[in-house]
Amino acid sequence: MRRSWSVVVLALAVVAVTATGCGSKSTGKAGQSTGTPKKGGTITLSYYSEPSSLDPAIAWNLIDWSVEHCIFQSFLKYNPKPGVEGTKLIPCLATEVPSTQNGGISADGLTYTFHLKHGIKFQPPVSREVTAQDFKYTIERVLDPKTTPVPPGQSFYLNITGAKAFNSGKATEVTGITTPDTYTVKIQLDSPDLSFLNAVTMEFCDVIPKEWVDKWGRNIGHHPLGTGSYMFVSWSPGQEIVLKRNPNYWDPDHVWADEIDYMMSFNPSTALLKLQRGEVDVLGDNVPPSDVVRIKNDPSWSKYLFSQPLLATNYLYMDVLLKPFDNVKVRQAVSWAINRDKLVKLQAGQAVALYQIYPPGMPGYQEGVKYYGYDPTKAKQLLTEAGFPNGFKTQLYTDNVDPDPKLMQSVQNDLAAIGIQADLRTMSNNAYYTFGSEPGKSTMGSTGWWVDYPDPSDWIGPQFSKASAVPGGMNWSFWWTPELEKMYTEAQAMTDPQARIAKYTDMQKYIVEQAPYATLYSYIETTMCSKTLGGFYLHLIYQFDPANYWQQ
Repeated sequence: MRRSWSVVVLALAVVAVTATGCGSKSTGKAGQSTGTPKKGGTITLSYYSEPSSLDPAIAWNLIDWSVEHCIFQSFLKYNPKPGVEGTKLIPCLATEVPSTQNGGISADGLTYTFHLKHGIKFQPPVSREVTAQDFKYTIERVLDPKTTPVPPGQSFYLNITGAKAFNSGKATEVTGITTPDTYTVKIQLDSPDLSFLNAVTMEFCDVIPKEWVDKWGRNIGHHPLGTGSYMFVSWSPGQEIVLKRNPNYWDPDHVWADEIDYMMSFNPSTALLKLQRGEVDVLGDNVPPSDVVRIKNDPSWSKYLFSQPLLATNYLYMDVLLKPFDNVKVRQAVSWAINRDKLVKLQAGQAVALYQIYPPGMPGYQEGVKYYGYDPTKAKQLLTEAGFPNGFKTQLYTDNVDPDPKLMQSVQNDLAAIGIQADLRTMSNNAYYTFGSEPGKSTMGSTGWWVDYPDPSDWIGPQFSKASAVPGGMNWSFWWTPELEKMYTEAQAMTDPQARIAKYTDMQKYIVEQAPYATLYSYIETTMCSKTLGGFYLHLIYQFDPANYWQQ
């Protein structure tokens, strides 16, 4: 999928997108409908689950970021366009994207300078101008060891000079973040990092006022306040989150709807019915697989169906802190036992079987390479070599969001065929994400990973590093090795893009040999919009972009 950096353009091959424009008769793209934007009205999105938090330092789930994207902003943002165009960085609260050409990035790649736009105000009731010091506070808050719970994205920013000392409690500030004046932020790195601009564009760096955090403390996640086009109004747990137009927004001529509502606790089938009745505008959890063919063949609704392949994957993690998953041959046996093609069929083809760590389109992905396939005989042989000729009993976990339970039943059957008797257990989405991130509690289960930014470092760091193998982190296998840490550190410091990607390819080979995760499939997003919604499109990073939709 993309990305344009200041010192290198990394072009990615994007899987072909097939979709229809909302309200348009044209096909073949995930692009916007035509028509003139209109102000007013309410846009409603439906989700089965609800956010774990709306604190940008903490939240890291898909729905969390979907809501935060409307409330918060940072230095930069991704272009609000479908397809590859949506992967380009453009200015947001900064006046320009730093580059070596404009002096925003030093020749050695170690110093980044961001110049802020003047007159940007926080939402009411803070309503004061944003300053460089606000950004320093925001990033330091992510790295602060006293921030509770521990921010899961700390590893993205530990390369900032002084970050490690601050994060370990040995310093009172991050010395590498300086504010020469009210509108300038300078960030010094210990080593070059071609993905740094992407890292500071993540929601973790969305600017937030210190006085507001001080006011709400640990409850800040239910009282978000930023600079975005919409401001938080209310959160009724298990029911809805309501946002309204921000009266302080710096670009009011490009804000359309008066209100955005996130309706929660609708299972995908119910949400589809509500959309067809005109009660919902966007399906956050996609069209149920069993309904995809019917909708495609329905002339009154097919034009409102959108689909795009995603840089997003689903895995079966195995906690290496728990026996017998501390045995690499057991983990390899599991990888050989799973029929991935069956998982794709169960989703009506709305997925692609995955045999690598990286999804198609990600740098480091190896076209045509299959590290594991479906071979129960080989799986049984590996179990015998591991000392389990008769298999063993264990637990298999997943959330209760359709189609995950059905998919894990298929995995459960595949494991039983090689002698692994797995008791399938389901729980709510938020409870599951808390449970799975606790070391030594969850034996094995399904988990998904959606791209934060299109670079292989976003796959390796969060999922396979030591820094992420902590409670609340995303390394749910809790597997890491000094050798991989060394490879990761070396790759991140490389300034030759081709050599860097080659290093990430080597990391993939190393990880799949150790099999901490069994790869399952990569996602194809298939969703719908209502007949009254204008401007609807799918974004490769944000997924949905309701701030740019309107009611016709």
